[in-house]
Amino acid sequence: MPALCVATVALSALPPSFSSPSPAALPSVRSPRQASDGLHGEVSAASMPVWIVRGAAPNSHLGALIPFDDALPLRLAAVLRLWHALQGRAQPDVGLTALQRGRLVLALRAHDGHRDGHSYRDIAIGLFGAARVPRGAAWKTHDLRARTMRLVADAIALRDGGYRALLRAGPRVDLTR
Repeated sequence: MPALCVATVALSALPPSFSSPSPAALPSVRSPRQASDGLHGEVSAASMPVWIVRGAAPNSHLGALIPFDDALPLRLAAVLRLWHALQGRAQPDVGLTALQRGRLVLALRAHDGHRDGHSYRDIAIGLFGAARVPRGAAWKTHDLRARTMRLVADAIALRDGGYRALLRAGPRVDLTR
């Protein structure tokens, strides 16, 4: 849903007075899906999600629709990233870091174990290996126990609606490029 995913660039037809003689051509839209509100897909050159609002043709003079909401800076960054791709320039960093992605994977795996009724110790063994997880009383104060419990708690928070924050975490802005 483009309203939630700030990385999606909403494009609409420009009035004729805004049309420049040589607009930046929008590359072909990959995996196009026609919906009641327009065409949804991904710009091949940038691997960026776009939404071409109903009534606008991909080959017409297009402009970005940017609502003045709390996500405005992130939406501007997504438009800037698309513009960089259309100009053949290097693109700003996007989304989650490798460390954040790795932590999300661990959290989802921890949630699966918790949902299936496994103990925190069993979940820790599945995530970090049996050699790293102590037995007996040492487990009660071990850092992997606290880490496993945090991963489960974070995954439950994501499940209960926190995932929306991931959708809002769009590209970072770097105006120096």
